[in-house]
Amino acid sequence: MEYSNEDLLDMSIIQGLKEMNDEDNDFFKEIIDLYNEQYPELYHKIVANAQSKDLDNLSKTAHALKGASLNIGAKELANICKTVEINSKNGISEGSDELISKIQVVYKLTMDAMSTL
Repeated sequence: MEYSNEDLLDMSIIQGLKEMNDEDNDFFKEIIDLYNEQYPELYHKIVANAQSKDLDNLSKTAHALKGASLNIGAKELANICKTVEINSKNGISEGSDELISKIQVVYKLTMDAMSTL
């Protein structure tokens, strides 16, 4: 599936973050950098929890990544995390591998789209 920037990004949230910027856009860059620092650990925990079938922690970690993604306006990434969170909370592990792979793909697309802003 292809994603447009409108699919990937919530521009109202991004615009709100950019309005908090100083002249150099430092605040927005710092927020994105912080997200990029947190992402690998959260993603690896999601993968590990899925592999070990620890659905409770999978739900919690997907929830954490969903919240972080919503905070920066990464709406499609947040939507995928929400699906993983809800499925695992409901004891559904079927299809989680595909969703988790999709998280990584959409993360890369989202960061590429963010870099053009």
